[in-house]
Amino acid sequence: MTVWNSLPSWNRDPHSIRRALTEEMIPATDKRVQFVGGLEAYEEAGGQVQRELFDELNAGYAMDVALVEKLVAEKLETAAATVRAEGWKWVECSATAPAGYHAMKRHYPEALPLSEEDQAALDAAQAEYDELAELIESGMADDEAEAKLSDVEKRIDTLNARSEAYSPEALEQAGTFVFLD
Repeated sequence: MTVWNSLPSWNRDPHSIRRALTEEMIPATDKRVQFVGGLEAYEEAGGQVQRELFDELNAGYAMDVALVEKLVAEKLETAAATVRAEGWKWVECSATAPAGYHAMKRHYPEALPLSEEDQAALDAAQAEYDELAELIESGMADDEAEAKLSDVEKRIDTLNARSEAYSPEALEQAGTFVFLD
């Protein structure tokens, strides 16, 4: 009744009432909840979920905003550990894009030649990828072809990552942001 009375008489439609009742909660569709692994991961961490009786998707809401923010910060910090290992001068984590980061000077990775061994592995992986993709497209692939294709893509990405790197000067001078997009 409190919500009903707090809303102006011209704005007491179901959508406005639902919004007023849930404004202190985070919907399951929020990018922060999705980032931490959904409501299941949130509940495993001890969070309470509220679900609507007539919600066909039964998605629900995370009721503890502080816990969601803590889970997001922990997951961002895990990702930041990998970035720190690259040698950047500083690494900053944030749930949102830092203000003004677009205006900062950027450093770009420099191209590096692959070793003969890596180039041969890349060529072989690309040929395997093309062969699997052709089989899948023609409908002649077995049930494991999609998984094999995914594994080959990961190998290709790993090898391509070796073909560029940031200069030592860039790492000494610059930092990086880790945030949700």
